[in-house]
Amino acid sequence: MAPVEFTVTGGEGSPLDHVAVVTPSSSLVVITDPGGWAQVSQAAPVGSAVVPTRVRPLRFAVLDLRHFPSPSGLPSIADVPGDLVAVHDTRSWDSSPVIGSLRGLGRPVVLFTAAHTWVSGLDPSTVLLGWSAPHVVIGVPRGRGEGRVEDVVWQFQELERRHVVTYTALPSPPVVEDRPVTVVVALPGATEGIAGALRPGAEYEVWVRVGTHPAPLPGDLELRAVLCLNGRAVQSESFVLPADGASPWVSFPVTTPYASVPWSGELVIYRGAVPVHVQQVVLPVGGGESRTRLRFRLSRTFADLVPLSSRTGSVLVLGERALVASGREPHWVSLDAVAGLPPVSGLDPWYGKGFPAFCEDLAAFAVRGAALHGRLFVEGVMIPRGGVITVVGSTRVPWAHVYDLPFVEGPYRLCASVSRFGPFGAGGEVPSRCPEPDHSGNVLCPFGFWGFSSVLEQPEGPLAWQVSAAERQVEVTLAVDPGLDRVLTQRHVAELLSFLPPESISSAYVSPSELSRALEDERSDVVHLVYDEGVLEAVEVEWPHRPLVVTTSPAANLVGEFVNRAGAAGVLCPEVVVDQGMTGWVSGMLLARLAGGMPAGEALRRTRWEMMSRGNVLGLAYALHANADLRLR
Repeated sequence: MAPVEFTVTGGEGSPLDHVAVVTPSSSLVVITDPGGWAQVSQAAPVGSAVVPTRVRPLRFAVLDLRHFPSPSGLPSIADVPGDLVAVHDTRSWDSSPVIGSLRGLGRPVVLFTAAHTWVSGLDPSTVLLGWSAPHVVIGVPRGRGEGRVEDVVWQFQELERRHVVTYTALPSPPVVEDRPVTVVVALPGATEGIAGALRPGAEYEVWVRVGTHPAPLPGDLELRAVLCLNGRAVQSESFVLPADGASPWVSFPVTTPYASVPWSGELVIYRGAVPVHVQQVVLPVGGGESRTRLRFRLSRTFADLVPLSSRTGSVLVLGERALVASGREPHWVSLDAVAGLPPVSGLDPWYGKGFPAFCEDLAAFAVRGAALHGRLFVEGVMIPRGGVITVVGSTRVPWAHVYDLPFVEGPYRLCASVSRFGPFGAGGEVPSRCPEPDHSGNVLCPFGFWGFSSVLEQPEGPLAWQVSAAERQVEVTLAVDPGLDRVLTQRHVAELLSFLPPESISSAYVSPSELSRALEDERSDVVHLVYDEGVLEAVEVEWPHRPLVVTTSPAANLVGEFVNRAGAAGVLCPEVVVDQGMTGWVSGMLLARLAGGMPAGEALRRTRWEMMSRGNVLGLAYALHANADLRLR
């Protein structure tokens, strides 16, 4: 078979990004990309994998020919799920007949092979992909024959030297359509809405409906609409969003103020106890037009909200007040003059304290936490323990240290759980509820804190439920500020390596100004940022996948940038400055649990208990700005 000539172009991105572009129109892609094969491959010679790219997720059926001594030993791949077939070539026998038969299955074949290997059966429906830094090389045969990737790379370099090479841009990823939530104002008993200004002191109806979306829901979804207009009582109404189509209209009667002013409030759509969609509503009393503005959402399509029905309560923060839902009608509470966490100092070299000093820290947290709980929940109402509590909206409140037992400064009684699970205690598996029945009086019990008794989630945007579907080892990228203490940094890395296998971690010193560039092409599951307080800035990246960001310094002001702009699945960070020497220990415990398959919320809760067993209460200073059920795998 004679060699073929190629039409050669270049492109930016990764080779797998361009695989997503050229398939399925090309039935064969010949590629030399060890990093791409590492993403695709599985421990077994036959399997399936999903790889995120900038263009779209690639779903592969994987076949490693190196594990089979001859074609006769190959298993059938017809039943292995995947839109494409990823094949790793072998030097032991001629694989061209196998590649030809796989192309006949109707799924594009992506052949991973060496750059110098001759590949036969090329035609204009095939593509060769190579790498000539910093560009991906794309070669399309002009006829039928055989060719090598290295020939395509050499041709590209010659064209580049003569400044006649052309470049192919990656297409923009498809835009996910949002499911609309419509608000209409109507006269009482009318069948159509009205436009324009509303009369002062007049009666109207506010209609609300969740609209249609091209993607159907898994099933009918029970929701609740809550209307909170300034100066009026909270109104709520349950409704059902059908699996296919729009919801029925929900109507709220309102009486406008007597003053001619824009009248505003919030419309909140709840799934169970969780606010999943919040938008501001402005009604034009006396002049103007009605308008709405999206403030927050946990889903763009409402298709991934079914698991939220298990949440036991929520707090929706809107400025200096919050809307609390805990099994009955939501009610407003004030969040003004909220105190922060008490200072903690004097930790020993093992990041802990002795029993008396630990009790002092725990009691200081309980005093402030009990005062906060008293403002949140009136008339004895409280969120049940043991479930997941959702906090939505920017806030200065350290929610993990909310304490739901009465507690004031002065003499107090220790619950037996303090001795059991605190420093030098018997320890053991932590039950879902405090095993001690008596909590009367001024009692100090770790189960009184939200952070110990429940799982807390503080999502910032649309929920992610899983970072990657690939059945491979979790990958962690560690970016370290070179300005930090090198000895403590080395100790941090050593702490991480005591929890995670060395091959799962890649690390580099990166100054804050260079961080965006360093993270631009990052594809790991966890991005661990080790930086001092106040030096982290918003990163100018857009990840094609959704990694979890873990920081060692407070980053609540950057959560929105990481999640809603860069595309991260969430951020896990402390809410106060944490000693640099302790961050490796805490991060290691968290990442080990996440890598083991534990959901993020439970991983953080168990890490808090493990810290407490050393006499360290600062686990209550960590917050999860993500879905509590988020898993790396």
